[in-house]
Amino acid sequence: MKLKCLAIAITTVLMGCNGSSSDLATSQVSFSVSDAPVDNASVVMIAFDKIELVPESGDSILFDVDPDGVLDYQQVDLLTVQGTEVKQILAGYEVPVGNYQNLILHIEPGAGLNYVVDQSGNQALKQPSNKLKLGSFSVAVQPTQAFTIEFDLRQSLVMRGNQGNNNGYILKPHGVTIVSSSIAASLGGSVDASLFNAGVCTYASGNFVYLYSGHGLDPTALIDMVDPDDETYTSTLPVGAVAPYTSAAVNVDTFQYQIGNLPPGDYTAAFSCSADADDPVNLDGLTIPDPAAKAPVEVTLANSEAGNVSFGPITP
Repeated sequence: MKLKCLAIAITTVLMGCNGSSSDLATSQVSFSVSDAPVDNASVVMIAFDKIELVPESGDSILFDVDPDGVLDYQQVDLLTVQGTEVKQILAGYEVPVGNYQNLILHIEPGAGLNYVVDQSGNQALKQPSNKLKLGSFSVAVQPTQAFTIEFDLRQSLVMRGNQGNNNGYILKPHGVTIVSSSIAASLGGSVDASLFNAGVCTYASGNFVYLYSGHGLDPTALIDMVDPDDETYTSTLPVGAVAPYTSAAVNVDTFQYQIGNLPPGDYTAAFSCSADADDPVNLDGLTIPDPAAKAPVEVTLANSEAGNVSFGPITP
């Protein structure tokens, strides 16, 4: 992959585009993208233009995503890189080790480059300021290291307006994480088909596994997705409410689910058969777990572990 470095006012400790320094350790870094899919879209196409790294002190470093020396951007359909699959968009560039206060994805705004295909057809994907600010991350003292930018599209992809008055989709930082690829864990498993139509649930829709950070959580406090930082947020949350870290649909043909690129740590997984109407901004009051008799399961994921949590039938 051919990439151009556009270092803007970069500090003198870096010498040139692939610079080195006698004063500051550096590391060769790569960035890939992956996603957890959204409910009602078949394509989420985005044109990545540049990656900007903002250190805690000093000036930004800007890398041009240029896959072939012809285009100034790289288009990726995020729905083609689900679960543990990734697509590399930047490879092998040297940056100072240390803490960075922001990673900013610059989006190429050209006509027809960014769009979503949903049940109503082709919809515009409009990125405010053509930038997506993802927050902090750290580059360790290692010769090389790779990072995965994980898009939880159920949380980050939002339609402004509605199907009758559609102002286009946008991508938000909410639900997008940066994970070191060398330690990223994953979680998968199966769900017994008898849970798909438990109670008033419909067999073929609404089957999701929700993942929450931590152990010892009150099952009655588990809620659906919310984003209190969104400008359209109006919900009042119950005291002690615990919002999900992410979620994944269960395949009704294979009865399997998979969640990739997770930071190692403690999690609680819960199944719901009635979660197809989960608005990513406001509280919907969905039942989690559903059926209530299927208790949440605690799991601890070590570095690079492929964990398994499966949900069997309800026993008498």
